This record gives sequence, structure tokens and C-alpha cells, in this order.
Amino acid sequence: MRWRGTLLYIGQRLLLIVFTVLAVSSIVFIGIHRLPGSVFVSERLRASQMQALLHQYGLDRPLWEQYRDFLLGLLHGDLGISYVNQGVRISPLVGREALVSAEVGALALLFTIGLGMLLGVLAAIRQNTWLDYLFTSTAVVGYSMPNFVVATFLLLVFAVFLQRATGGMLYYQIGWTGTFGSLGEISIPAFALGFPYASVVARLTRASMLEVIRQDYIRTARAKGLPEQLVIVRHALRNALIPVITILGPLVIGILTGSVVIENIFGIPGLGKEFVQSILNRDYNIVVGVFTMYAALVGIANLLVDLLYPLVDPRIRY
Repeated sequence: MRWRGTLLYIGQRLLLIVFTVLAVSSIVFIGIHRLPGSVFVSERLRASQMQALLHQYGLDRPLWEQYRDFLLGLLHGDLGISYVNQGVRISPLVGREALVSAEVGALALLFTIGLGMLLGVLAAIRQNTWLDYLFTSTAVVGYSMPNFVVATFLLLVFAVFLQRATGGMLYYQIGWTGTFGSLGEISIPAFALGFPYASVVARLTRASMLEVIRQDYIRTARAKGLPEQLVIVRHALRNALIPVITILGPLVIGILTGSVVIENIFGIPGLGKEFVQSILNRDYNIVVGVFTMYAALVGIANLLVDLLYPLVDPRIRY
């Protein structure tokens, strides 16, 4: 019965995600096709050539017919072709870039959760010591700095100052090799993307831990002679995680949207970089495709976060 309720909840959420993806893509499609001008306005074509291109891509048809074809293609997983890069199918392109963005976002989320919880727990168990003040101040600074400022600072330190200090022997090489890059190339962008949100997790973890470690069952566990590490990890931290998991949904959304800036700063070939380039190039189909993929990623990420609740607290059921 427990798994039946969970599966029913997952099915309902998946239907909601599908509806959200359809709604977002439809709104973007209709809105972007109502903009003045044409996707080929910068081509400096003659009137006959412009008309031929519009007819080739079906842009001279009524909007409702274009929208109908778009929905039919979307239901089959086909987002059309690129207007700028003629003949390039958008679905494989956006899918590959979504994997790159998911790779960077997943590592950023590991930084967010791991570093944030570590700082929060250490600050709580060392309350009112210099360690608490240091970690709390670090969290405040990190929370106050946008991710593009953190990225710029890291580039200056690891790509410029470190190169000069070591004579080019050790430094961060700006660039991206292959489709998915290397661990060294991902680490700095992921840290820049996740550090501001790690500060949020650190402050919330500290406050939650301070509340939990004063509970009676924690004093009872200590009175039984359990090691302090076991008391903190098994008894205190697990119950303190529930408020942290609650904010993981908004944090995941922030990481996904923040990747637009980070990917452009570091030249990462993900959804964020493609999103900016497609807007500048007025490649409307790719704009719609990127928005659609972002909507799907946000919905799936929030679903996964919600499914973490029963794992942390068995009393929570769906």
C-alpha cells in the first residue's frame, strides 16, 4: 500500500510536469512568433528571397497552423529545425546540451549540499566559538555575492594570479574539451554556481541543528554513552535535514537558471549558452526548445526532491 501511494503520487506529478511543459512551450511559442520583424531580418535578402525562405519554413502560414504543427511535433519529441543553422534538428541538440547543463548542475548541487551542510553542522556543534563565527561570516559573504561575481573572482585567482605565481605550472585552463569537458574544467564553474546556495544551506543547517541538539532524545542518547559522532550523524543530523530538503527545490531551480550566466562566462556548451546565442541570433525554434527543456528539468528536479522526504523521515508518506 505504501508503494502504491508513492507510485500514484509520481504518476500525478509526471502528468503535471507534462502539462507544465506544454503550457510553457506554448506560451513561449505564441509570444515569440508575435514579436515584430522576422527571423531572417538580418540576412539582407530581397523580398522574393525572403518570401521563399518564409515559405520554406512554413512561417507564411497562419499562426494557428504553425502552432498545431508545433504541438504535434512536441508530442512526438520533435522540436523542429534551426532557422540559423539550416538542417540542424533541435531535439538532439537541446538534449545533448541538457546533459552538459545537468552535469554541471549536479556537481554544483553536490557542492551546495556537501559544503553547506558541513559548514552548518560544524558551526552548530561549535556554537559561539571562533569556528562558528568564521563559518557564519563565510556563509553571509557567500549569500551576498551573486554567482557571476564568484565566477569572476575565481577566474582571477585560479586562471590569472595562480598562473603568474607558479609561472604557468599550475593554473585553471579556461576552455572546454569535448562534449562533457573534464573534471578539472567542471570544478570551478560548478563551485561558482553552487557556493551562493551552499551559504543558504549552511545557515539553515546551523539553525536546524541548534534546535535539534537541544531536544530530550539527544540528551538521552548522550546519557546512554553513545559516541558524540554517532549522536550527531545518526540522531541529530537526520532530523535536521527536513528543513534543508524543503529548500532544495528552490535551490535546484536557482542552480538551473543561474547556469545561464555561468555557462556563458566559462564557455560551457550547455543550455544556458545556447539560450543566449539563440536569442541574439533570433533562432526562435531553439529558444522554444531551450525553454521547454528547462521546464522539464525543473519539474523533474522538484519531483526528485519531494521523493527524498520519505527516505529521511519514514513518517512522511504519499
